[in-house]
Amino acid sequence: MTATPGAQIAYLPLVGAGGAAPTSTPEPSPYPAPPTPELPPTPAPTPTSAWPEPPAGLTTSKLGLHVVRNEDPYIMEFVRHAHPRVMKGLDDDAWLSEVKAVSPDIVTVGRFVGEEADVQEHWPDTTDPVAAARDYVARFLERYRLNSGVDYWEGWNEFNAVIPERWTWFAKFEAERACLMQAHGLRAAVGGFPMGTPEYSAMALFLPALEAAHRCGGIFTLHEGVMPTIGCGLETNRPGIIPGAPALSVPAGPIMMRYRFWYEVYLKPRGLGDLPLVISELAIGGIDPNSPCNGPGGDSWKTYQDWWVQQGVGLTGPDAYVNVLAWYDSEMRRDPYVIGATIFTAGSVSEYLGWTEFDLHDVLIPLAHYAVSQP
Repeated sequence: MTATPGAQIAYLPLVGAGGAAPTSTPEPSPYPAPPTPELPPTPAPTPTSAWPEPPAGLTTSKLGLHVVRNEDPYIMEFVRHAHPRVMKGLDDDAWLSEVKAVSPDIVTVGRFVGEEADVQEHWPDTTDPVAAARDYVARFLERYRLNSGVDYWEGWNEFNAVIPERWTWFAKFEAERACLMQAHGLRAAVGGFPMGTPEYSAMALFLPALEAAHRCGGIFTLHEGVMPTIGCGLETNRPGIIPGAPALSVPAGPIMMRYRFWYEVYLKPRGLGDLPLVISELAIGGIDPNSPCNGPGGDSWKTYQDWWVQQGVGLTGPDAYVNVLAWYDSEMRRDPYVIGATIFTAGSVSEYLGWTEFDLHDVLIPLAHYAVSQP
């Protein structure tokens, strides 16, 4: 299907970028803090049933999809018409080979979940980290090899070590896993932290894993949230945005662009600033009860739709969500080490999966139009 001829689709990728559209070769940090965002005139509605003509190559947007199950035909239509830079799949990852066939340059990330997939919680207290990593890779090795459409494999999802001893254990586990995967002709994604973590001092303990990922052909992944109030939640030149962290000359926040602390303070000074990063879950939500950025609060993007429309963020809830995501994209595109972010989540159309309030079905056509509109 093709876009409606002559349709004009307006989004908000420019808020916080000084009014200039980000290019495919963004200027390196440092850069000025984003101004207080001002909403533009109400954007034109996106065609509700027409996919855009695909770009010649990958979109310059860094927004892709997190797919919990490939049960929605819109997912592959999005790939065909938007050519995103990154996609992530869970469990049934064979379909990512089809993604690669459509657009070979898309970076794909995979993870196994379920009874076998997650590391046993007692491992940090009972098992040597090197032995645990070898056990973990061995249990999935054949499944990894059967899913050749995956470029990078995540491991333990949202491990939150809390105490220093567990951070040290996890760093050794991830370092061993990264280089063992390389030895098997595979590539690892290390980290997988929940949004708003780790604490500043804990990242110093995790550095051996990032050094190993850099040395052994891996990438870094973590999760972030995007505030529903466009442009809210970032500060520049203020210490203690997260406890113990120094002031940064680039915009950062406790939930959004938290990753900039890890790159500006820890990785770049050690010559690791080119370690590729994927935000492997990006979700909306007012998750800080004290934040003025929360809007009315809510658990998923669908709970904000009416509020966004009332605020003039978009004519429809899905269009408004794309505008919020486009602002995040404009910030992310300033950082050349970021491959992209996979939005949580597509393919959750079935109630049994438990994520229908996050499902992106209604967002995928307007998101595709945004993606192909980028210079």
